[in-house]
Amino acid sequence: MKSRLHLYPHTGPGTRGYIVAERAALRSLARHLEDAAKGLAGLDTVRCYSSDGHEYELVLVCDVSEEEWQNLPGPSDSQSDPSKLAIVQMFDELKRSS
Repeated sequence: MKSRLHLYPHTGPGTRGYIVAERAALRSLARHLEDAAKGLAGLDTVRCYSSDGHEYELVLVCDVSEEEWQNLPGPSDSQSDPSKLAIVQMFDELKRSS
């Protein structure tokens, strides 16, 4: 059985974000977080499943420049788009070319 994981971002200052998951999904996420933090790429992906069984990809990014951090809107901002980060764009380009 595929383990399930949901992400609920915070909706503004002083609010809560949540990760709701089965234990197996949390263990898998922990391994991928460690890989992203230790890896040279500064990025890792993990396949997750929602409660309805649909698959989605979670991209774990740690190689973000200070300038990108300063210009990255928070998750509650409608303009927030982490896919615009340089490392994510490079990853997507490599994925398309392979």
